[in-house]
Amino acid sequence: MTEVDNIDVIGAQSVLEVAEVVAAVLGARMEMGGEPGRIVVTGAPDPDLRIVIGLALNDRGLPDRWTRRITVTHDRGGDERHHWAQHLLGALTERRDWTLTAS
Repeated sequence: MTEVDNIDVIGAQSVLEVAEVVAAVLGARMEMGGEPGRIVVTGAPDPDLRIVIGLALNDRGLPDRWTRRITVTHDRGGDERHHWAQHLLGALTERRDWTLTAS
């Protein structure tokens, strides 16, 4: 089973908006396709890092309050995965219109 770190974002207008910000933070690019409603950020500074952005499974209510979930995985282990999740969380907290939680 692959372990993940998640960052949940409330207040973003779309999955694409979150993906664009994450790609900019990592100096990476986005790839759409594969899974509907999900965007994978690739070309990150660490080749073992994988970032997938989509809607959280338990979303209900108004679209502007839907949770966009950033899922962080890392092939070499939990320490690197957690490092990148914390890096993204720190960078994304600068977005004043977003509410973030990490799990």
